[in-house]
Amino acid sequence: MSDFARETIVALSTAPGRGAIAIVRLSGAKSLPILTGIFRPRKERDAFPRGRPVIGRFVDGPQAFDEGLALYHQAPDSVTGEDVVEMHCHGGPAVVGTILRLAREMGARPAAEGEFTRRAFLEGKIDLVQAEAVADLVAAQTEKAARAALHHLEGRLSKALEGVWEKIVEAGAHIEAAIDFPDEFEPGAGPSVSGAPMGSAELARLFAEIEEALGRLVESYRSGRILREGARAAILGRPNAGKSTLLNALLGADRAITSEIPGTTRDTVEEVCDFGGAPVRLIDTAGLRDTGDLVELEGTERARKAAEEADIGLMVMDLTAGDGEIRWAAWEANALDCQNLFIFNKMDKSTHEAMVRALALLNESATDAPEPLFISALTGEGIPELREEVARVLMDEDGLSGAESVLTRERHHGQIAKCLEAVRSARTGAEGELSPELVAVHLNEGQTALAELLGRDYGEALLDKIFSTFCIGK
Repeated sequence: MSDFARETIVALSTAPGRGAIAIVRLSGAKSLPILTGIFRPRKERDAFPRGRPVIGRFVDGPQAFDEGLALYHQAPDSVTGEDVVEMHCHGGPAVVGTILRLAREMGARPAAEGEFTRRAFLEGKIDLVQAEAVADLVAAQTEKAARAALHHLEGRLSKALEGVWEKIVEAGAHIEAAIDFPDEFEPGAGPSVSGAPMGSAELARLFAEIEEALGRLVESYRSGRILREGARAAILGRPNAGKSTLLNALLGADRAITSEIPGTTRDTVEEVCDFGGAPVRLIDTAGLRDTGDLVELEGTERARKAAEEADIGLMVMDLTAGDGEIRWAAWEANALDCQNLFIFNKMDKSTHEAMVRALALLNESATDAPEPLFISALTGEGIPELREEVARVLMDEDGLSGAESVLTRERHHGQIAKCLEAVRSARTGAEGELSPELVAVHLNEGQTALAELLGRDYGEALLDKIFSTFCIGK
């Protein structure tokens, strides 16, 4: 680590502002001396016990200004691998500000974004995937997103990647034998990691296992991205189809103004909602129709733009509006560049015969349309089924369970895809006439991709980019 990194750092680790409790954290060689200069234990003691809370007062010289507790974690048995101190005080700005000022006066400097986690990575406490999971856990918007981040922090994804790494090394050992012992090497005969001969069929099976594991991870990214970043769902339809009422029903609160007057919603209204563990930003849009009202026309343009940027469009149709409503919705959905889910609204005001006719007309007007849903946004009928269907469309089964094997970051997806491409090239070369040296090059490229992903091979620019997204104090 650089001299700059070895300086003792200090930061508020809880949210800024007023609160019942605040935690100020120190990491570095001066942590304990700074603690003894700021904190006076209630009972006299020769040394702070490791990892055990001590009750006492915070002092500025002879004057006490707060009481709370402190914990000391000695290196290397701490989260950062350095001496670490946590000071738990009352969460008022004056108390926190005084502790931070005193720590700086005693030799600590303010921590940079994510610097505590960065030190934990540099000291080998966690790998880079686990380090990124710290930020993801803080930012998680749903329980399932938090669970996926926790699984990564616990090392479940890293363990899966380690397993793939070992298999690539095993395949590489066989290929390298052709380079080191060319006179003895024949396709299908060579040493594996264990020293036992590996036939061509065994090597093919090994490549298949590697590609299958990497392929599953690559395919999980769509669900994982939505778990971490959320999805956008645009609520679309003609005026008075019930879009704002549907938004309120999904949120369980009166967020949007509803009215029988067409054109009430003139701008997009956005709120985040939990759909089966996926954080979905619902966008209530203005009614899609031709109009001479310039303000309403702008709302219509914004609605179409929202649809283009959405992961899914919820096309709402008024069951009581007649056949023209369904034909229009089918035409509009085909014109909009997004995946659409058709929703028949106001079933509480419709008959069974009308719903059967509406379904038949939609199937006739929109080829290959997904199965529509029938709801009443006013009474809530069909809303739970709508939630489940949106979650099903946005996320596959892997995204809703088995979160430890889901890729959630673009960096992860890019490195895994690069590794998969390299392994496929190696397998194709091994099956064909490619020289063992070139096959080994492809396998080394795969290992390099995993090394960069886990942080075994990294540059300062990569670390700066990753940790700049963290909050200060983590």
